[in-house]
Amino acid sequence: MDQIPENKSYGVTLRAFLIGLVLIPLNSYWIVQAEAVWWGTYLTIVSLFFNVTFTLLVLIGLNAICKRFASEAALKQGELITIYVMLCMGSSLPGNNFLEALVLTIGHPFWFATPENEWSDLFFRYIPDWLAIKDKNALRGFYEGESSIYNLENLAIWFKPLIFWGSFAIVWLLTLLCIVVLVRKQWTENEKLSYPIIQLPIALTRNGTGSFLFKNRLFLIGFGLTAMLTLINGLHFHFPSVPNFRLRTEIGQLFTEKPWNAIGWMPLAIYPWVVGITFFIPLDLCFSAWFFYLFGKSQMVLGNLMGLRSLPDFPYLFQQTTGGWLGLFVIALWLTRKHLRNVFLQSLGFRPKNNINSFDRTELLSYRMALIGVILGLAFLILFCIFGGMSFWVAIPFFIILAGLETTIARMRAELGPPVHEVELVGPDSILVTLFGTRRLGGKNLTMMSYLYFTDRTVSSHTMPHELEAFKMAKLLNINPGKLILAMITAIVFGVISGFWALLHSAYRSGVDSGFTAYVGIGWEAISRLAWWVQEPRGTNYPELGFIGIGFFFSLIMMFLRVRFLWWPLHPVGYALSTSGWIINYIWFSFLLSWFIKSLILKYGGIKAYRSAIPLFLGFIVGEYTVGCLWNLLGIIMGFKTYGFFES
Repeated sequence: MDQIPENKSYGVTLRAFLIGLVLIPLNSYWIVQAEAVWWGTYLTIVSLFFNVTFTLLVLIGLNAICKRFASEAALKQGELITIYVMLCMGSSLPGNNFLEALVLTIGHPFWFATPENEWSDLFFRYIPDWLAIKDKNALRGFYEGESSIYNLENLAIWFKPLIFWGSFAIVWLLTLLCIVVLVRKQWTENEKLSYPIIQLPIALTRNGTGSFLFKNRLFLIGFGLTAMLTLINGLHFHFPSVPNFRLRTEIGQLFTEKPWNAIGWMPLAIYPWVVGITFFIPLDLCFSAWFFYLFGKSQMVLGNLMGLRSLPDFPYLFQQTTGGWLGLFVIALWLTRKHLRNVFLQSLGFRPKNNINSFDRTELLSYRMALIGVILGLAFLILFCIFGGMSFWVAIPFFIILAGLETTIARMRAELGPPVHEVELVGPDSILVTLFGTRRLGGKNLTMMSYLYFTDRTVSSHTMPHELEAFKMAKLLNINPGKLILAMITAIVFGVISGFWALLHSAYRSGVDSGFTAYVGIGWEAISRLAWWVQEPRGTNYPELGFIGIGFFFSLIMMFLRVRFLWWPLHPVGYALSTSGWIINYIWFSFLLSWFIKSLILKYGGIKAYRSAIPLFLGFIVGEYTVGCLWNLLGIIMGFKTYGFFES
């Protein structure tokens, strides 16, 4: 690691800040084109964003040239990390798990309403005018395409709802940033969480050129192998006569007899970049992820064998996952309880300020300011939802659960670093519907929760984990954290604006409902679920609630056993990850493969062999990222669908 003088920081400089701002809208456009227009590689549903890593690679390549001919003008490691952090903030926003889901929901019910689906009678009266676009004619260009957002009439249509929703999004993201400030010291300095995800950006930016890695023989072997595989597979996509070396098949179709046919869809795939990232996570988590995935499949077979007709959705895997995440939240809260107590006391003036170490004093936000920020932010969000039609007694638990889920994911990634953390159907909307029932919640609450679908769709690309990792890198590289917070806040605000621009620009050009895009599906997810809720009112779902309880207590028991017995092999995070969404179906075998390889290395070579192998696995990641992103960019620039190295 480069040693930076204590009195000098090469982090948040003016040029790094400006480069980050310039790159945010470019990356926003790239993300929207890749994930929505051409339905190619999902760039931001993974922990280590594909597009940001590729952009960082381009920057260090240009920096290497600059260093060769004008070394004084080359960017330093801290500046590159600042740009990386700003791009992570900006790239977290426009994808299909945040702003895209919002924009596609705003006008969806009014464009797709028909006499047959009866949406106008079911819930139109619950949608406030200031949160949606209700004029179908005004939405024509957005859904049919061949138009432009730069038309003043089109801009006027979107101005009011985007001002309100943009303010909501910015306040929510800044509230999460304040929570990060409150817990950072405990997790980073006291508990010393490992932050596996930051290993690659730190290694790539060392010396500002990546020479630390690109001069390593094992790294070049890993890079060359996966780059060649991705290149050949991309050529096969366009020229079928070229051999296909993509390691992916479907094994669920092999099980046709009862009870084994209950296994259903079960891909078997190897993604080198997943193998590379999981090489850095603990063995017990790696083992638990694939073990609990197969455990879930075995529960499905058991349910089919026993014919549990009284429990038609057995084994209620999503509900078990929900309970697992709630258990992890309680565990995270318990481990941080003493620190939070001291933070509250200090914020209220009961502890002397000299309890804060020197690094805390350099932060822009004190604990008191951060706590006030959380309180004011949550108050704004709750009032926003109340004016939108949500009841006070629903808004409070909604945001408490959502903030708890975001915080738990941030801690889990800082501690363990899994390649994905998708949490589909685990958000506060699903929990509250299960707990209270749709009948008790009523149409207004259900409608507002449907418009908030973008906040908890899968929580796989949100800003909070990146913020926590940014503070860790700032500590390692002596980057001023106060300046870094300002850079992150600016990137969030500019990222929201850039995300809206990229989505509307692309939608008016190609058309949301044009047939070859993936745009329209997310709107259907939110609104069709709302129609079902309102059309078929139900009470508390006790079976689902019971399995949430099972998952909750199971995760607590596993954590207790981990603390009590060092040999205990199962990790509660693996349980929560194993059925959180569709992505785990694609990567479970890569977890298994990485676990097997790492186990052999540690068993026969020890920690020395493990450390020696690190560049090889970093090469696996960088090689596939580089060529995969090049294929993706080629398709966007040339205007055709191309090979997606990570897609459904």
